[in-house]
Amino acid sequence: MSRGWSLAGRLSRHILPLVALGWVATIGLVVWALDHEIGELMDEEMETVVQTTILLLDSAEHGHGRDPIPRELGLTPDSDEQVLRVTAADLPVSPAPWGVLKRDGFSNAQGWRVLRRQADGATIEMGHSLAWRREEVLESTNVLVVPMLPLLALVLWATRRTMRRSMSPVGRFASEVTGRRPDDLSPLETGGLPDELRPLALSFNDFLHRIDALRQAERHFVANAAHELRTPLATLRARLETGGPDVAAQDIATLDALTRRVERLLQLSRAEAGLGREAGEADLVRILRLVLEEEARHSPGPIRLDDGDVERLPLRVDPDALAILLRNLIENAVQHGIGDVRLRLYPEGRLTLSNAAAPAAAFRMAPFDKRDGSPGTGLGLAIVQALAEDLGLTPEWRIAEGRASVTLDFAPLRQG
Repeated sequence: MSRGWSLAGRLSRHILPLVALGWVATIGLVVWALDHEIGELMDEEMETVVQTTILLLDSAEHGHGRDPIPRELGLTPDSDEQVLRVTAADLPVSPAPWGVLKRDGFSNAQGWRVLRRQADGATIEMGHSLAWRREEVLESTNVLVVPMLPLLALVLWATRRTMRRSMSPVGRFASEVTGRRPDDLSPLETGGLPDELRPLALSFNDFLHRIDALRQAERHFVANAAHELRTPLATLRARLETGGPDVAAQDIATLDALTRRVERLLQLSRAEAGLGREAGEADLVRILRLVLEEEARHSPGPIRLDDGDVERLPLRVDPDALAILLRNLIENAVQHGIGDVRLRLYPEGRLTLSNAAAPAAAFRMAPFDKRDGSPGTGLGLAIVQALAEDLGLTPEWRIAEGRASVTLDFAPLRQG
């Protein structure tokens, strides 16, 4: 069994080191830039001191009668930080921490940064201890970096806290799922979930809805079956107990009626369970002809089809769902209509079914809602409505001028 892992923990282990590394890299770049700028600043200071010394020497030599400044100046020759050495060409070289330099300009010698310039027979050398310069850079770095360390700790803490707060809706969602009772099929709360997890929650809610629909369909089927089968079975039992051979024909009729009720109940159960949402492919013309061929055997009147010269009309629909829908429409027209039943199919996919209707005729959509004395089960149009809704169809029901009609537009389900 694989070990579980925390999304928040994994993000923390990956993001926080990256944040810390970014800060360290930034501080490194700042220190490098600071060292470079301070070095340039100190070099400029050395250049200024040397140029000022040259000006003072020239002023002393060519001034207004003043004696020239001695050509050998040792400013803090024993200093471990800065040294200025001025040497005349005809005098011995004064002591300094670095050796004899042969060329002008900046150079590093024996742990010193030295600037050498020659002017009017004198050599001027200004030196900074590299250790002192590094110490100055380190002190400046400390002033900059030390206050940043608490800020880095604050950023890491705030980042971790923000990730935990951002992940809290996911934790609540997981807790709600794991803490549910088995019979709780209410939808989950999707508010506050990130966009990446919202489709998962919506799909889960849709799954719960389908399970609830299946359970409701199961309960309805059991209740309807008990209601519909009780009376026929009791009648059949009474006939078998009291009747003789001459009642056999009536018993067969009763069994046929019972069979039709069972078939309708099964169709209603499948329709309520979402049969119409099943994927598939079906030819409307072929299935329509098969259903008409079967229904024509039991219809007391003619059933006429005008197919509009359409030979084939493929649809994106489950074949069983389409056959059940068409069969119930036609049977409803045969049982409750007057005279012939007419069907007309249009090339664009529209199907119209009509029949002559009695003056008090009405479309009864609720299950088991039927007129007094009706031989039907009162389930046909309820089945049609449930399947049409799942298929995305909107039947047009109409009773006018003595005829009842229903129109279904299958164009949205056409393939290609």
